[in-house]
Amino acid sequence: MPWELSFFFPMSKLQMLLLIVSITFMIFSFKTYKRKKIWFFTFGFLFFWSLAIAVFSLKIEWLNMIGITFGLNRGADLIVYISIILLFYLIFHLLNSLSKSWTDLTRLISTLAIQQAFQENKDQILNWVKGSRWDDFIFNIRVYNEEKMLAQVIDEMLKFWIRKFVFVNDGSQDNSLAILKRKKEENPDLLFIIISHSINRWWWAANKTWYEFIKKYADLLQVKRFVGFDPDGQMDIQDMLVFQEKLEKYPNADLFLWSRFISWAKTVAMPRMRKFILMLSRIVTWIFYGVKVSDPHNGYRVIRIPALRKITLEADGMHYANEFNEQIWRHKLSFVEVPVHIRYTDYSLSKGQKNSNSIKLGFEMLYKKFF
Repeated sequence: MPWELSFFFPMSKLQMLLLIVSITFMIFSFKTYKRKKIWFFTFGFLFFWSLAIAVFSLKIEWLNMIGITFGLNRGADLIVYISIILLFYLIFHLLNSLSKSWTDLTRLISTLAIQQAFQENKDQILNWVKGSRWDDFIFNIRVYNEEKMLAQVIDEMLKFWIRKFVFVNDGSQDNSLAILKRKKEENPDLLFIIISHSINRWWWAANKTWYEFIKKYADLLQVKRFVGFDPDGQMDIQDMLVFQEKLEKYPNADLFLWSRFISWAKTVAMPRMRKFILMLSRIVTWIFYGVKVSDPHNGYRVIRIPALRKITLEADGMHYANEFNEQIWRHKLSFVEVPVHIRYTDYSLSKGQKNSNSIKLGFEMLYKKFF
């Protein structure tokens, strides 16, 4: 039953609740905007919608008239529908704010790490003298808790006469950093650059860091090509001979991308579900990014420095590989796919992305593509 307020007019408990909540939201939105925590548009949306609910809670007949105008039986339904729209808007606004904050944090950590690494290795970089046919290549490796395989992978690369390395230590909590420092001390004649993120920022951040480092200092480093490599034992350094053959055959190509699915490419113990997911990713990459590659999520890459300088990665999530493919399309970069040997082990599978992450990856891809 409606109850009387001697100083007001008949009002139900629900009306009173709506009035209190709406006034509270108006005050909250005003104070939040005053502290510059939200944009003016967001403030206006929250404030005036709260004001409208306050008015409608007092004048239900007005709400009913508006609801009938929109073909609704009750005016209250209009509030529900608009509230749902408002909820989705706030969700996307929150996602955008979080995405911007994560991106800014990664950029800050990456910038500081790059500056420190250059200062620590400046003298060696400036005084470098070429001595190997691989000195035109710089190998970039992201390291996060890789103590089990890291030393073995580095030793395999050293036997192959690789002399230029950029390791992004992505906030490792095990002995990975100690292994890197030991290898650096054991090989003082190598260009062994360690860039350390103060906290773990994952694969996409490592991509940003070494891309920006190489783009900025490629001339001083005396390199012509960037190489992406993994420290989990999955990749075979001997495949660089195949890359070299392709380089000689296609000297003007911008990128050389690994492929597990062409020619004599060989993968050992690849799970069937992984094959299925990669097959779907080919279709998605073609439809959404206009790039026909047989192996879209490729980490073993050789990139010409001029092409690398055109690539700008902003992804701060699992869709970074899709963003890379989009950059190929956007800048019309020419590429050649190279068959490789990939060795899947329990360890390498544990270090890579889980199959279940494909759902999250799909959501991130759609969100970033359209919003």
